[in-house]
Amino acid sequence: MMGANWRPDPKERAFGLRAWWWKRTASGKLIWPGQMYVVVQRYYDDMGRPPIHGLSWDRIYTPNEYLVYQLKKE
Repeated sequence: MMGANWRPDPKERAFGLRAWWWKRTASGKLIWPGQMYVVVQRYYDDMGRPPIHGLSWDRIYTPNEYLVYQLKKE
């Protein structure tokens, strides 16, 4: 889908946060309070369908897991 500018709408967005409480990553690792982690929000899947429950699918990664995710995605 095209937005108001010439770029297509983003398929996903990633941003880093600091944990205030324990969190589990997508692989099952435990993130301790005070550690950094990355949240990836996907707005629609490869077929163009949006999520049924909510605005996005959220995945939690450690910074190293996110690096591996970026390398595999390309």
